[in-house]
Amino acid sequence: MFLSLKTLDFKPHKTGLKKVFGDLEADIMKIVWKSKEVRVRDVFEDLRLEKNLAYTTVMTIMNRLVEKNILKKEASGNAFVYSPTISESEFTTLVVSEVLEGLLEDFADPALSHIIERLSAKDSQKLKKLEQLIQERRTMGEGVNVL
Repeated sequence: MFLSLKTLDFKPHKTGLKKVFGDLEADIMKIVWKSKEVRVRDVFEDLRLEKNLAYTTVMTIMNRLVEKNILKKEASGNAFVYSPTISESEFTTLVVSEVLEGLLEDFADPALSHIIERLSAKDSQKLKKLEQLIQERRTMGEGVNVL
C-alpha cells in the first residue's frame, strides 16, 4: 500500500491537520490515530457529540481515506475495522518533506530567508539548532542539506 500526498491539497491558511485534510477528514484521522483501530460506529459516536452528522457521511469519508491509502479496512464480523496505514508523526514528517521540497525546488531563496526570519523572530533556540545542524553537516563533509 503506497501513500501519495498527491491526493491531498495543502491549504496554508488552515490550521493543523486541516492544512492537508478536509475538516471532517482531519477530525476522523485524529480519532483513528488516537484509537489505532476503529469501526465507523465508534467514529460516528465520537463525532456526533460535536457535529450533526449522518452515519453514512462518516462511512463515506472513511472509505475515501481508504481510497487515498491513509486508512486500511479489514472485515471483522459484520463490520469493518479501520486503522491508519501510517502514524501521525510519520504522516507529519511526510507532509513537511513534500511541502518543503516543493518550496525549495521553485523558491529556495525566499523560502530559506523566510524560515530564518521566522526562527529569528519567534524562537531563537530553534535558530541555534539550525545553526548547529548546518555546522554538523559541514564538518561531516555532506554539505548543507538540513531543509
